[in-house]
Amino acid sequence: MARFSVAKPFAATATAAAPRLSPRRRRRRLLAANATTARGALPLPALRKPTKPPPPPPLHPRPSLPVPTTSSDDDGDIRRKPATGATASLCSSGAGDVLRLLDALRLPPDEDVYVSLLRDCADAAEVASVHAHIAGKFAVSGLPLPLANRLVLAYAACGDIGAARQVFDEMPVKNGITWATMVSAYSDGCFHHDALQLFVQMCHQVRGITGDHYTHAIVAVLRSCARVNELQFGEQVHAFVVKKNGVCGDVGSSLLQLYCDSGQLSSARHVLEMMRFSCQEPVPEAAWTSLITAYHRDGILDDAIDVFRGMASSGIARSSFSLSSILAVCAEAKNKGCYGQQVHADAIKRGLDMNQFVGSGLLHMYAKEGQLADAARAFEAIDGKPDAVCWNAMAMAYARGGMYREATRVVYQMKAAGMNPSKLTMNEVKLACFR
Repeated sequence: MARFSVAKPFAATATAAAPRLSPRRRRRRLLAANATTARGALPLPALRKPTKPPPPPPLHPRPSLPVPTTSSDDDGDIRRKPATGATASLCSSGAGDVLRLLDALRLPPDEDVYVSLLRDCADAAEVASVHAHIAGKFAVSGLPLPLANRLVLAYAACGDIGAARQVFDEMPVKNGITWATMVSAYSDGCFHHDALQLFVQMCHQVRGITGDHYTHAIVAVLRSCARVNELQFGEQVHAFVVKKNGVCGDVGSSLLQLYCDSGQLSSARHVLEMMRFSCQEPVPEAAWTSLITAYHRDGILDDAIDVFRGMASSGIARSSFSLSSILAVCAEAKNKGCYGQQVHADAIKRGLDMNQFVGSGLLHMYAKEGQLADAARAFEAIDGKPDAVCWNAMAMAYARGGMYREATRVVYQMKAAGMNPSKLTMNEVKLACFR
C-alpha cells in the first residue's frame, strides 16, 4: 500500500512548540530579562531649564520741561514768581505729573482742570508749582475769580498763610467767598488778631454778604474772639448778626460758646432762648452741651439740669457727649439721684449705656451716691476695654465704701489689664485695708 503523509498545519512547520516552563523558572527568566534590559538601556536626556527672558529695556527719563518764571509787573496782573529748590519745578506726584503730561502733549489745561488739581494738592510746594503753571497761562488776562479763590483756599489748607495773603492782595476783584476764606484761614492758623482786622475790612468793603461764606466768616471770627478774650468785639459781632439774619445754627452756637468761655452765662442763656424761639431750625446739640458744661464748671448745677430738661422737651437727640455732661452734673448735685437714674434710663433707651463716656459718668454718679452695686453693673456694662479713669473710679468707690477686698481685687485686675492705678487710688485702698 502506498503511504500517505498526514498534512500538518503551516504554523507547526514554521516554529517548534515552546516548552512549558514551571512558574519558578518563568519568574527567573523574567528577572534575568529585566536585568539585561536595565544594563543595556540608554540613559534619559537631562531636563533643560527654560532660558530666562531678556531684561526689559531701560525706562526713558522724564523730559525736563520748562516752567514759566514770570514775575509781577506794574500792570496789576496776578503772577507769582516760583520759589527755588523743591518748588522750582513741577512736583513729581499728583498735579505735577498731570501738568507735565499735558505740556508734553501740547494740550492747554482749562480752568476746571486747574481747580481739580488745586483741590488734590497735598502740600504748599505742589500748590506753588500749579500756581506757577497758572501764571504762565493767565499772564495777560489775569486769573478768573473762581480759580483765584481756589488758589487762596489751597494755600490756606496747606498752611501757607503768607502765600494765601499774597494771592488775596493781588486779586483785583474779591467776593464774599474770597473774604470768608481768608478770615477762616487766619482763624484756623491762630492768627486771631489778623482775622479780626480782616473781618472789619470785609464789613466795610463787601455789601450784602449772605450765604454759607457769611456763616463761615462769622463762625471763624467768633472763634478768634473766644481765643484772645475779645468779648467786646464779640458783642459787636453779635449786634451785626442780629441786624443781618438773626442768631441761628452754627453762628448761634459759636456766639453761645464765646459767652460761655467769657463767663457771661446770662448772655449765653439769652442767646439760647433766642435760638430756641426765634429760629425755625432746631438748636444744635453743641449749644445745649456748651451751656450745661459752663453751668457745671461754675457750680450752678440746678440751672444745668434745667437746660438739659429744656433740651429733652425740645426733642433734640441726645448723644454720648450731652449725656456724659449731665451725668457729671448729677454726680455732684445733692438729692438728684432720681434724676440721674432717669438719665440712665434714657441712655439705655438710646443704646448708649455701653458707651465708654456714658458708662464712666454712670460709674462716677453711682459711686458718689454710695450705690456700689449699681456702679459695678455700670462698670461691667462698658463696651470694650475700660480706661484707667474707670478702673480708678471703681477701686476708689470700693475703698471709700469700706470694701477693701473688692478694692484690692480691682487694683490687681487693673494691673493685669496693663494699666497702673493712680497714687490717689493706692492711698485710698491702703487706708481701706488698715481700717
